[in-house]
Amino acid sequence: MSVQSVSYSTLLRTNKNFKKLFYGQTLSVLGDWFHTVALLTLVYSITESSFMLALTFMSKGLPQLLLSPFIGGIVDRFSKKKIMIFTDSLRGIIVLTYLLAFYKIEIIFVSNICLSVLSCLFEPAKQSTLKNIVHQKHFVTANSLSSTINGFMSIMGASLGGLIAQSLSIEIAFFINSLSYFISAYIIYKIKIPSLDTFSTKKAFFTDIKDGYTYILQSKIILTLILVGISWGIIGGAYQLLLTIYAERIFHTNIGILYAVQGAGLMIGSLLVNLYMSKNEDKMKRAFGWAYLLQGIFFLGFILSDQLIIGIITLLCMRIAGGIIVPLDTTLLQTYTKENMMGKVFSFHYSIYGSLIQLSMFITGWLLEILSPQVIGSLLAICCIFVSFIWLFLFYRGELGEESIDNQ
Repeated sequence: MSVQSVSYSTLLRTNKNFKKLFYGQTLSVLGDWFHTVALLTLVYSITESSFMLALTFMSKGLPQLLLSPFIGGIVDRFSKKKIMIFTDSLRGIIVLTYLLAFYKIEIIFVSNICLSVLSCLFEPAKQSTLKNIVHQKHFVTANSLSSTINGFMSIMGASLGGLIAQSLSIEIAFFINSLSYFISAYIIYKIKIPSLDTFSTKKAFFTDIKDGYTYILQSKIILTLILVGISWGIIGGAYQLLLTIYAERIFHTNIGILYAVQGAGLMIGSLLVNLYMSKNEDKMKRAFGWAYLLQGIFFLGFILSDQLIIGIITLLCMRIAGGIIVPLDTTLLQTYTKENMMGKVFSFHYSIYGSLIQLSMFITGWLLEILSPQVIGSLLAICCIFVSFIWLFLFYRGELGEESIDNQ
């Protein structure tokens, strides 16, 4: 199927509903970065314990892993717009409870669990909504734009979040994140979603969930995309931790430099997707596989480097490949997933991926006590390359050639 690409500015100018969703989420992502920097600063300043930092990540990842089989069934049974408004509003309130952690540190873990559950609900609802307010021929542009701004916000948020936490106060960072959620909820309230925002409660809850997993298992491309996401969940969590270790121990530089390079790479990759890879679905699948291969190769190059300049170059190339992968992953899932299965597919995909990221960081922290970062990183980079071979093998054999939903 041919796909006509449009520019970012044209999409924002002509699609007011998408523009509202985009601006609301941009603000929310910036607030999340403020929150993350402030939270890690708070935990370490109170406890001075690496183990408590690991528990902080665990409390975010474990609920997603445990609830991922069930969240999709909930999302598909209610209005996606109402779910987004409810979860954003509640997150705006819960973020303020972190202020009580100065008096009782355990509050952080309870609040993390609550935010994690709400995020599990919000993300699949957002992706389902995006499919209803953006024409399929503009999926690539919409997802590429979202990925580009996320890369930019990772630079701005990490820098400004650290500046606010150090220069003003940690409390201000939490207040900003809370406000960003409330503003996002209001903007989403103003969105007019077509009648396609449907939901069904006819089936029994567990029957509905079972149908969702049957659907995933029967669709080879959706199942393969989810399995690739699982692989990067395992690899990506370790990568995030190794990034910090390499900044401090190998390159002897500020982690902010590597975060900035990472954000720049994601932005460049996402821009390339919109410019060159939005012509047809086969081209997107091919680019996805080769980008995953290049990501693994440059990850290995980064791990084996011992000079800052080499590390920056390989990291930039690696994240450019990542910037290509992210919007293509979302676009392909939107393209091949039926409307009544969107919540179940996206909730499983994002929840498993997000939880594995957190758990991988925790396990990697433990493995670093007995293995060097070079050994761990090299093994994971080789795994990434191996997974890309599987995708490319299936693609060139024609086993990922299902019809998109619009053609069925």
